[in-house]
Amino acid sequence: MPFLLLISCTIDNAIEKIPTPVTDFPEIRVEPSTLNFGVTEDPVSDVLTIHNDGTAALEIRDLQLEGAAFTVVQTIEDELIAPGESQELLVQYEPLNMSDEGWLKITSNDPSEEKSLVPLVGATSAPLLILEPTTLNMGFLLSGETREDGFTVRNDGTADLIITSELLMGTGFELTDPLALPQTLEPGEDTWINIAYSPPVDGTYSGTLWLESNTFGTITQGQIIGETGAPPQAVCSVNPETVAPLYESATWYGDQSVSLSGEITEYEWTLLEKPIGSEAYLPNGGANRPNFVPDLAGTYVAQLIVHSDEGLSSEPCITTLEAVPAQTLWVELSWEHSGDDMDLHLIRPGYGLNGSGDCYYMNCVGGGLDWGVGGDPIDDPSLDLDDIPGVGPENINIFEPEEGVFKVYVHDYPGSVRYEDNDVHVRIYLSGELAWEGTKTISGEDDFVPFAEIDWPSGNINPL
Repeated sequence: MPFLLLISCTIDNAIEKIPTPVTDFPEIRVEPSTLNFGVTEDPVSDVLTIHNDGTAALEIRDLQLEGAAFTVVQTIEDELIAPGESQELLVQYEPLNMSDEGWLKITSNDPSEEKSLVPLVGATSAPLLILEPTTLNMGFLLSGETREDGFTVRNDGTADLIITSELLMGTGFELTDPLALPQTLEPGEDTWINIAYSPPVDGTYSGTLWLESNTFGTITQGQIIGETGAPPQAVCSVNPETVAPLYESATWYGDQSVSLSGEITEYEWTLLEKPIGSEAYLPNGGANRPNFVPDLAGTYVAQLIVHSDEGLSSEPCITTLEAVPAQTLWVELSWEHSGDDMDLHLIRPGYGLNGSGDCYYMNCVGGGLDWGVGGDPIDDPSLDLDDIPGVGPENINIFEPEEGVFKVYVHDYPGSVRYEDNDVHVRIYLSGELAWEGTKTISGEDDFVPFAEIDWPSGNINPL
């Protein structure tokens, strides 16, 4: 069956308004974009032109000037500039420095460039006095001492510098070579002003150098400072003062050092002396250096110098450590040139090389041989050091040796090849005392060189 479809709708009577686009607006253009007055000695003026390149009136709302050397001497006549028209500003530059900089900020109704910034620059031909350093630090001195230093005076300008007056004020400071006034320095030229610092008593000192010249400002100042006080005092010791080499350690002490006029900032320890062949060194650290183990018997001399934050240093303090073997028999070996492996051999009475009666690197490092009374370690030998790449040291010791004649040999081990001469040094200690020492020159390889025989308990030592 046919039917009829009826559709109804409501149309809003409100019609949205579409704004009409704005096509007219002002457009500012400033000419020149930078106002450069060049190099001049006298006041000069120049014109700045403000153009309206737009299609609507340009309104100049504000003018701001930055730079003491620049002045707007004639402003615009009308704050409104019609399209296609322009207005002029007259700006003056009067040199105040070697070079001057500033800017002119123009605020307008230009929607694309509300604020326009125009740089202003100018320079002049004039002298420029430079004093280096600006502050002269004479450091720390003891009262009554003298130190000399000074200022460099340089003309960094473009015209002659004429110094007409020189004055130094301040206790403890003196001009030792005054300038010949008036003094003229051409551009780039310099001269020296020498000053002596002699503090009469402990304290802090300051002074001022005044120079009058034809530079800008006429007066140039340089500051001078200095201090005086007592140097720090190094106090050093070693404890214990006697130790057994390799078996005991000592501590070098410096923490009792004092400084009356500043703080100690550095403890400089130096090992001045040690036995020939020793490779011992002072441990790193501060005031105290613990765990020092001497590797050879003999005397070790250390020096301490302390430094304060005032730049002062103490006189050296010297202290001495004695390394005395605790063993009755102590034999040491060292040699001159590295890379030539030397081996120490101690041969038991009645025995020969390279067996159980020969203490050397193969069988005796840290002990391992049973000599004298069986099972009693007190008469057994021990090789405590075996050095291969260096120059020693090596040592062999026995706490209580058996009776008889011991022999000392040195073997030039063939695994390290050196055919040139090498001086080899052996020392023998008996009951803590140096009883014998000798040096032989060894060259070639695989040589067994006899040095000495030791008769115990008589203590007689015969060179071989």
